Amino acid sequence: MGDDFIVKESILSSSYDHAVTQLKKNRVDHLPELDTLIQIVADFFHCACVGLSLSDDSTKECPQNLIASIGMKEKSITTPFSFCRFVYEQRKLVTISDALEDDHFMQNEYLVQKGIHFCAGCPIELSDGDIIGALCIFDTSSKEMGVYEKQQLHNFSQVVGGLLRSNINLIISQMAIEEMEKERQLSSRQQALFEEVAKVSGVGGWEFDVESNELFWTKQTREIVGVNTDFKPTLDAGFSFFAPEAREIIEDTVNNALSSNGIWASELPFINAQGKHMWVKTTGLGIYENGELCRLIGAFQDVSDRKLIEQKMSENERLILSKNKELSAILNHIPQGVAVYDSNGRLKYWNNQHVKIYEKSPDQIYIRQHFVEFLMMYCEHENSDIGPEQLMLSMNQAFEHDTTLRHLFYLKSGKIVEALYSKLPDDGWICTSEDITEQEKSREKIHYAAHHDILTGLANRSLFNDYVDTLSDSLADTQQHILMLIDLDHFKAVNDTYGHSIGDSVLKDVAQRLTSSVRETDLVCRLGGDEFAIILSGQDNLMSIATKMAKRIVELVSMPYSIGDNLEVKIGVSIGLSEIDKQDIKLNEALKQADKALYTVKREGRNNYLFY
Repeated sequence: MGDDFIVKESILSSSYDHAVTQLKKNRVDHLPELDTLIQIVADFFHCACVGLSLSDDSTKECPQNLIASIGMKEKSITTPFSFCRFVYEQRKLVTISDALEDDHFMQNEYLVQKGIHFCAGCPIELSDGDIIGALCIFDTSSKEMGVYEKQQLHNFSQVVGGLLRSNINLIISQMAIEEMEKERQLSSRQQALFEEVAKVSGVGGWEFDVESNELFWTKQTREIVGVNTDFKPTLDAGFSFFAPEAREIIEDTVNNALSSNGIWASELPFINAQGKHMWVKTTGLGIYENGELCRLIGAFQDVSDRKLIEQKMSENERLILSKNKELSAILNHIPQGVAVYDSNGRLKYWNNQHVKIYEKSPDQIYIRQHFVEFLMMYCEHENSDIGPEQLMLSMNQAFEHDTTLRHLFYLKSGKIVEALYSKLPDDGWICTSEDITEQEKSREKIHYAAHHDILTGLANRSLFNDYVDTLSDSLADTQQHILMLIDLDHFKAVNDTYGHSIGDSVLKDVAQRLTSSVRETDLVCRLGGDEFAIILSGQDNLMSIATKMAKRIVELVSMPYSIGDNLEVKIGVSIGLSEIDKQDIKLNEALKQADKALYTVKREGRNNYLFY
């Protein structure tokens, strides 16, 4: 061929440079495979944000244009101290375990505002030494990156580079088609351009002459179809290579193009002349002269490898989605709240009941939330008598002994939540939570009824005995204890004369007068009938306090009792006191001594008190 029919290398170089410029300025068609890959990167590294940025050096600000991202709404980043820009300039993989502690990146307002600690990035290379951007991952918690994870990030960056190279090749192909339209008089030169572009991009070309009904394929297209140079292509022959289920689609696409001037692109299953099953991408453009469609030109590309990757990704996503739906359905039909944490203490699964039971809003519970963060949120807003560190310590101790930890949360609303923490085989754990407010209230009522006198509300003999048991544990300390036995004088006469209802009223008034005479630390009990007991505890001047208290009780109890409008009754009280010895664990001696003192008072005229 003559020089006029040769596509000079400078044209290809210019096309390549222009395509790269388009990439850097974020003027490329949306690539769904990039979004899929970015999602896989986010899932693999369990990170909150992933960004694929291209550096635009054509402006003073040198912005980082985000062409694909997860967790980042920005389209372009011009922030000073940009991490993506730093990775691009370093031309190597960079990891920062805690950016907010780093002297350089702590000045990055974006990282500070988002609360991002961990940063890692790898440069994107189109060809040897041609760095155009960076693949970066970010997380709100600090962490270290292992050798394996660094290698995987490097591998992902290479995959991204490959996808961008494919897009550049496609851009180059489209530019070649536009160039052919401008120079359509030179058909032989068009063919040479197709062949040269094919060498760079692996994309074949085709042309259909509407008037002559002739179809032309480039060498690369013939190689994809699997035919030699002797094969004479036609539209029908070309359609026949498409898989049966795709034939009608490609025929309708071409027929629509013959009646319109739009650009089309389709990816369809294909069976070449050698019987090889593949996927091909076909793009086309209508060329008009004097308002009449004269030709269709386009590109033809084998995209089987990419399709295979996409299908595997889609299948994996489908399986994961299916399992997640099954798990979600099961969890949401469980009446208890359920939350599953991994071995790092990060939330993996939870059901709606978990959110409702703890009275949180849905946005307060999220994937990969750390358990300590949940506890901090609880301790900050609810009534808590135990900190996150204590609960974590108790939980780990329980797991070491293969036991379940039970913990009660008392919410400000009054709700009581029982949480059971059980270890899982992968060193994570599952938490089941249940609202036990009513059960706890019932239990408290039963416990109160079993330990208190129904008539007076004072502690009964059962609670008195329990208190004596706990008192024995403190007898060895520096505190002193005094037992006071109380017996009402002339109460039987009141009961016999006026009846039990009047007697009950007197007993209730006596209980109130006794309660008003003691300190908060003292225990007042009704042992039965008209018998009462008080246990005093203290370190200093307890004998003096007990004496004054006994005198006060004699005065108060001896005062008249007004019953109804016209009835007034009077009773007295006899009190025996005894100091509790530290060796008297069951108070046997103290009870005997106080009882003797009490009956001495009875014999000597009643309505008085006496120390043994």
